[in-house]
Amino acid sequence: MYPELDFDKVILPNDDDGVHLGLFHENTLICVVSLFRSRTSMQFRKFATRSEYQHKGYGSEILHYILDYSKNEGCDHIWCNSRKSASDFYRKFGFLETGKTSSANGHDYVVMERNL
Repeated sequence: MYPELDFDKVILPNDDDGVHLGLFHENTLICVVSLFRSRTSMQFRKFATRSEYQHKGYGSEILHYILDYSKNEGCDHIWCNSRKSASDFYRKFGFLETGKTSSANGHDYVVMERNL
């Protein structure tokens, strides 16, 4: 997600509380995402696909998986802080922009959410 940063810079204080998933293709880790539950809501963070594997359906595959996973865990809501440049991707899955925005690490973000 931030290949220019040292590994220690992308670790967040509550990472131990999350469920971390990876998608492999021919023994290569190509896509990652971290899930954090709060009551009946699931947030996903650090969703990234290696650049050479983008636009090939892998991100869609793991997003379908986390939507199903969240439903099976009893959640009725899912959300993320989407890069504004990726908001069209999430719209294809029924996510809506909330109007809550922020900026960090040179990127603009918008909170996107959907009911499950």
